[in-house]
Amino acid sequence: MGSQRILFITPNFPPFAQAGAARTGALALHWAQQGHEVTVLGARIGAATGIHSELDHPNLTTIMLAVDKEGEDARPAAPAKSDPAKPAARPGKLKRWLWLLRQMPDRFRAHWVPRAVAKARKLGGADAFDLIYSSGPPHSAHIAAQEIAQETGLKWVCEQRDLWVENPYIERHPFLTVIYERQGRRVQQHASAIVAVTRGAARELERQTGKPVTLARNGWEESDFAHLQDAAKPLDPERLTIIHAGLIYAERRDPKALFEAIALLGEDRRHIRAIFYHDEYGFLGQRIAQYGVEDCVEVQDFLPRSEILRIERQADVLLMCRWPDPAEDAVIPGKLFEYIGARRPILATGLDTGEAAEIVREGEFGIATQDAALIAERLREWIAQKQAGGGRIADLPAAPARAYTRDTAFAAVDKVIEGLGQE
Repeated sequence: MGSQRILFITPNFPPFAQAGAARTGALALHWAQQGHEVTVLGARIGAATGIHSELDHPNLTTIMLAVDKEGEDARPAAPAKSDPAKPAARPGKLKRWLWLLRQMPDRFRAHWVPRAVAKARKLGGADAFDLIYSSGPPHSAHIAAQEIAQETGLKWVCEQRDLWVENPYIERHPFLTVIYERQGRRVQQHASAIVAVTRGAARELERQTGKPVTLARNGWEESDFAHLQDAAKPLDPERLTIIHAGLIYAERRDPKALFEAIALLGEDRRHIRAIFYHDEYGFLGQRIAQYGVEDCVEVQDFLPRSEILRIERQADVLLMCRWPDPAEDAVIPGKLFEYIGARRPILATGLDTGEAAEIVREGEFGIATQDAALIAERLREWIAQKQAGGGRIADLPAAPARAYTRDTAFAAVDKVIEGLGQE
């Protein structure tokens, strides 16, 4: 495949990517290492700093644009006049609705999208690039990509890491949902090619658009673990250490099955230590108290990804929580592939069907169930293995994990780009 100049539009990009958006940086680096010239239009998301490291490659240029109105790319706003003796008035319903509509599909729409379009124009548009590739969410990336594609005539690939239309995780007022999904259907229809990260999402996007959709799952990066493969020192040599390194979604990705299993262990629970690195709205704390597992479970703050990778290698078991709802069948948490790369046993709770559960079972990476009794039984087995292994459970075999590397997954994206370049 010949070298191409790719304009990559994705607000979530290192070092400002959120925890679940490691794919975007890996994809850009994959292209750069292949010899493509990659220019990224990302966003300076203050809340996402410190999780990912900044990427550096001679073929990679990263441009981070402000999200809010008062950014360095915007004219400073005049100070608002106010009477300190008079409380601020609550915006009226009409004003609030207009604000919500302006933020559709997300907060990047109002100011970041115009900046991204203007920046692409300033960089040279069709004279500077051969192809546009957008990755969302946030799905405003696709709005910017569509506008640039229409202006330049460039081919545009729309990658949806999560569905824009008919996403079971999205909850809005029915009126706003109609507008949100109508917007999504209209925008994605203009894409030259579409990429999805699960089989179920690919089928759904094919139904929505009538276009062929390429499946390019997430994967794990071999270089992430290259210096960690010999990290044999256990995180806790005495207790079976279970790590949850992803996001907890209140009432959906819920660890209650694990907590129920711990409660079934009796005296054996003294050998359990579960650590979570995220708690949405205090939901996890409520669950811990509800099941009385304070002696076995702790919650810590987010850590930089490099530190989390080391902890995953040193842990005994890696926990993946799934929503016990059929809507979860077509969802594969990105952390699953990272867990596979860490080569530690996986405990997948929640829905025991669907693509994620199939991967866990087919690769013999662990157990996928919502049955607390089965989980308790497996916990006892892992405790015995840890004790027999001198404080550490043996690594899983390397061969099954190699089937899920990012290079393997991104090969499908490479074919899409090559095909568009030949048209």
